[in-house]
Amino acid sequence: MKFIEFTDHTGAPVLINATGVLYLRGTEGERTEITFAGRSEPLVVAAPLDEVARTLEDATPMPPDPTLALVS
Repeated sequence: MKFIEFTDHTGAPVLINATGVLYLRGTEGERTEITFAGRSEPLVVAAPLDEVARTLEDATPMPPDPTLALVS
């Protein structure tokens, strides 16, 4: 499980696991709201939407190759 570090709107560091993210929404001031499964309020981070999306996509683990599972 990989965590990504962002800074929230108060300046505090937060660690995010990409697998719990439901959706992203860009807001004014180069901030992004991140909505998680099981959480009613979104987390606001101080980063633009495209940067957050790219970072989360890069951190998402790739599924194992089923062919290699058969070989092992």
